[in-house]
Amino acid sequence: MHSSVELSPQQKAIVFAENGPIYVKASAGSGKTRVLTERVRFLLGKTNKKILALTFTNKAGQEIKERLSEIEDIEKRSFIGTFHGFCQSVLENHGNLIGYMTMPHIFEDEADRLELIEQAVNQVATYASTYKGMSAKDKKDFRYRALAFISKVKRGLISEEDIGNHTDNENTILLYRNYQDILRSLDAIDFDDLLLCAYKVLTSYPKVARLYQRSFYAICVDEAQDLNNAQYNFLRAVVNPDEPNIMLVGDPNQSIFHFNGSSPDFMDVNFVRDFSPEVIELTENYRSSIAVLDAARKLVPEAEYYERMVKPGVFELHAAENEKIEAEWVANRIFDIVSAGKYDDIEGQVTYERIAVLARNKYLFKPLEESLTKAGLPFYYKMTPGAVKFESRLLYVFDLAMRLKLNPRDDLHRSRLFKELGVDCAEQLHVEDITDLVDGNEMKQALELVLSLKDDGSNLKKCLEEFKSKVIVGDDNERAMVYNDVDELLVHWVNYAKQTGNKSLHKFKNAMALGQTHPLTQHSGVTLSTVHTMKGQEFDVVFIIGLDDETFPDYRAVRKGGVELTQEKNNLYVAFTRSKRWLFATWPENRLMPWGDYKRRSVSRFLRDFDSKKISA
Repeated sequence: MHSSVELSPQQKAIVFAENGPIYVKASAGSGKTRVLTERVRFLLGKTNKKILALTFTNKAGQEIKERLSEIEDIEKRSFIGTFHGFCQSVLENHGNLIGYMTMPHIFEDEADRLELIEQAVNQVATYASTYKGMSAKDKKDFRYRALAFISKVKRGLISEEDIGNHTDNENTILLYRNYQDILRSLDAIDFDDLLLCAYKVLTSYPKVARLYQRSFYAICVDEAQDLNNAQYNFLRAVVNPDEPNIMLVGDPNQSIFHFNGSSPDFMDVNFVRDFSPEVIELTENYRSSIAVLDAARKLVPEAEYYERMVKPGVFELHAAENEKIEAEWVANRIFDIVSAGKYDDIEGQVTYERIAVLARNKYLFKPLEESLTKAGLPFYYKMTPGAVKFESRLLYVFDLAMRLKLNPRDDLHRSRLFKELGVDCAEQLHVEDITDLVDGNEMKQALELVLSLKDDGSNLKKCLEEFKSKVIVGDDNERAMVYNDVDELLVHWVNYAKQTGNKSLHKFKNAMALGQTHPLTQHSGVTLSTVHTMKGQEFDVVFIIGLDDETFPDYRAVRKGGVELTQEKNNLYVAFTRSKRWLFATWPENRLMPWGDYKRRSVSRFLRDFDSKKISA
């Protein structure tokens, strides 16, 4: 089956390998998922049978499906998904063989399972009284220990009859049995039971196991360093023993789920012992380009450094006269990159969706948004779900006070407000009572603003604009944050007001909390994102704007120093490594403050050893 994906000789050796067990020992950034995906494509071209591709996250499974989406009937010709998802399908089809006439409900939430532990404890008469006499902390610790033991038993594929060989505590054995009885009474199973029950079906009914073994032409497992005992033994039960056409792909150095009982040994030792696979190493690095990682290493020399990088890439640091020229240059550069379309060190056509612009905080995007709009370039904001986070301390206090005004019983946010204001009082005070206890004119102004708001929000816009014009904040950076916070809150109010006729502050807060008032929520075009929101994501081309000192690093971190400043440097390192190929870093030599004055800036202290070029729009 033809693919247009570019493969290195190392990768081709794996994708087009002969049938049989294969262990791909893949180093970081070497294209593990690409190799697995293209192997599935190749195998589908050789057979009419199905292919089983197992992952550890829904996101990884979805990525593989998307890369193979052009294959006709891909959903019918393969199962691509997580171990738990595949085990669920086994139980849906054959669970009746082990007593489940319909698919049981799955209790995946830890809080639900901890509550079941408590119920189970109370049914163990010999232990219930001891448990009741414990402190709240000891009870909590006990519930977590009990849950860990139950998970260990299930991941170890230990039968109820054999639990006694793993503990000499009769109460623990009774607790396990009661926990399972309660699950059964609720027609439920927990997450660990999915694997245990599916394994029980295959090992107790060889005909069913044979059905699966013959149905799948081959099995491919992604991130196999994260296998645990139950998953590995379930795999062994699914593999056709006559034709063990199975490939495990993983990096022994990247195992991250040890708390789940996983170990790279299941891939590195057990699989090698049980299947005698062909071992192929992937050592080339495609995750980031040489230029990007050289820049990242210059920023944080002690950070992990990948070897055998293949793509040369680009890194450039540019200074602009001000943030307007900075934004215009970025917009023009994006247009030029997409217009040209193809490049030697970037695979495929470069589209707007393969480009991201990052910044330390969301307010830095205002000039860029104007420049992108003026140039007619598509973009959207990658938002963190949930409530709006205010950058300034003053608007944080405003937000806490507003919550208390709308819900006087909200003790959680009342205590946070007291702490932020330095008010030491055990009484259940309301916002109007707190105002007289506060030192500091600007905090009084924030509380008085909350008190002046009408419940229907009809005067919100007017009051916020008056507050912005009158508020007194000594520091220019903090004052700018307050202005920007107010402006953003007004944008959210306008978006909310457009959507509803019957307005209220209470409904407005809920709408913000659910992310219903965020602007520009389409998901196409250039991605604009704060550094914090972009962790775990990568793009072929990345721009980082606003790299002037006291913006990145943030001025508050500069003042505090120590760990705060170290965290800022780590955040910038993360931002650098979001780029796979090309990275452009920019900063303004003058920054326009919200009240109209320009403030002279210097390049970020983290970048003073980097060569910088002057740009113009």
